[in-house]
Amino acid sequence: MSLSSSYALITGASSGIGAEFARQYAQHGYSLVISGRNHDALENLAQEIRQEHSVDVEIMRADLLREDDVQALVIRIRSAERPVEILVNNAGFGLGKEFLKASAQAHMQQVDVLAKIPLQFMHAALEVMVEQGRGRIINVASVAAFMPNGTYSAVKRFVVTMSESAHLQYSPVGVSVTAVCPGLTRSGFHRTMGVDEPQLPAIFWLLPKKVVADAIQANFRNKALIIPSATYKALVFAQRLMPPALTTAIVGRTRNY
Repeated sequence: MSLSSSYALITGASSGIGAEFARQYAQHGYSLVISGRNHDALENLAQEIRQEHSVDVEIMRADLLREDDVQALVIRIRSAERPVEILVNNAGFGLGKEFLKASAQAHMQQVDVLAKIPLQFMHAALEVMVEQGRGRIINVASVAAFMPNGTYSAVKRFVVTMSESAHLQYSPVGVSVTAVCPGLTRSGFHRTMGVDEPQLPAIFWLLPKKVVADAIQANFRNKALIIPSATYKALVFAQRLMPPALTTAIVGRTRNY
């Protein structure tokens, strides 16, 4: 078996968008480091990919609220023996509650997992990638970054700004950084929060396969930002003209928070 020496490291790879990133990068010939909290799901995904593609798949079970697990991923990102050429910051969660119905600690944990830790991983990756003169980073944000939807929106906006800034600074030296901002996606996100999926028309729902394919393509084309849906591109534009009450009603139905 001929294994690629270039690795794509994907956080939150247990299911949904993260698992789809793993599948598609394997199709492109990259070996993988897949990380998440659900070891059984990671093992099943690894077996599936190994059977279909001639790539190595490493499993790193990690809870990003545990400092030891975070540091283990930082060490892997910096590895010179098995270089990480692509980093996908995908891990995250929603609270599924209005602001005051979740504890301050829960909000701070969301800030950690969705903003502070991706920044830490991106910093570690950039140190290596800039020195090598090549590398790719995809940060999974959300269309919520452009709308007022609690802590979730705030941290996703942070991810977008962080990505755009890094792209401006480091794309000239060979490192492409892309923020992907999907809308509602059939990924199990709401099920993980313990809430029902919003009852919205099919036009508002995306599939992980398209989200990931569009994100990978945008990153290879050296784009800093992509919203992988004409519907959501239009909604982001229209939101600037909407009265606040209407915006509040729309984002409230997504139940991300």
